Amino acid sequence: MKKILMIGPFPEPVHGMSMANDILFRGLCEKGYEMDHINTALLSKIQSTKDQKKISFEKFFIAIKHMAGELIKLFRNKYNLVYITPGHSFVGFMRYSPYMLSCIIKKTPYFLHSHGGQLGYTYNDVGPLKKKSMKFFIKKSKGGIVLGESLKWMFQEILPPEKIFICHNGVPNDVQSSKEEIEKKLNRDKGKLKLLYLSNLMEEKGILDLLNSLRYLEEKKIDFDLDLAGNIEKNLEKDVFELIEKHKDRVNYLGVVAGEEKRKLLLKSDIFLLPTYYPIEGQPISILEAMTNACAIITTNQGGIGDIFEKDINGIECIKKKPSSISTAIYNTEKKLRIFQKYNYEKAVNNYKAEDFVNRVDRIITSSVK
Repeated sequence: MKKILMIGPFPEPVHGMSMANDILFRGLCEKGYEMDHINTALLSKIQSTKDQKKISFEKFFIAIKHMAGELIKLFRNKYNLVYITPGHSFVGFMRYSPYMLSCIIKKTPYFLHSHGGQLGYTYNDVGPLKKKSMKFFIKKSKGGIVLGESLKWMFQEILPPEKIFICHNGVPNDVQSSKEEIEKKLNRDKGKLKLLYLSNLMEEKGILDLLNSLRYLEEKKIDFDLDLAGNIEKNLEKDVFELIEKHKDRVNYLGVVAGEEKRKLLLKSDIFLLPTYYPIEGQPISILEAMTNACAIITTNQGGIGDIFEKDINGIECIKKKPSSISTAIYNTEKKLRIFQKYNYEKAVNNYKAEDFVNRVDRIITSSVK
């Protein structure tokens, strides 16, 4: 039996990386691995990209406070493998360097799993000394894992092809509806269009663009309801609630949803919207959750989204930062709604279940670490 240490963020807060880590930890436990973890989530609130890049004293002292005990844990225990999901900025990546250095000293193999699309840009943008530091730790790893084919480039300058692995995300089991429920959804009469935004409400995720697109929908005389679910970026709360108030008869903000509540919300929804231009977008689990529950998708070609979303196949692609494009995409999606929904469900249940994700990681680490 292998003993594995996972190092990365775990809920709370809930976002793609923390959710994926939680799925993987539980899944590998069920497979019989002896699991341990270090939770590097420093703050419980969702931050904007700008705030994530800032070096705050709060983050610094929290990190220092916990790191000594965490490094002692790493040195005292004999792990067969350490699995790390590092940050995307230089500071975010180097925050994991003490753990990686400990692995190097102990000759413990470690993997780096990048759950975003920014790490390669960071590496290319930093100066020579910082680049040398990042390269050292990446090169010493057993391999780099990315979310899709389009993101392999992030490691290609440093690692040989055989040490770069692709692993698509997976959907939590408690969010997957039954086959019977999906069939009932696909056969129900079309009525008011049910729209859903299920992600953290951040400006760069396109939430303001979506809310500003609603007036165009009303001009097109489309009968719709819009549900919004997720944490709101703190400095955006006033703008979000002002826009919701303008369409209060059509828009419903639900806060954070999870488990059965999230599943039911996805099951009742027709179209899932994520008009993101988030610079470190990887492969949003929210899109996979929507596909699993037979939703048509409207999104952008940002980051690694193109590895799981194909325009006019999974839904309609919208233009970043253009509210009128979102309304047009909704209008065009409605015309082929059932076609998109059926295709997405079949694609998701055959590729993006939680067990599929866990099995993909398991195959990577098993083939690389004996």
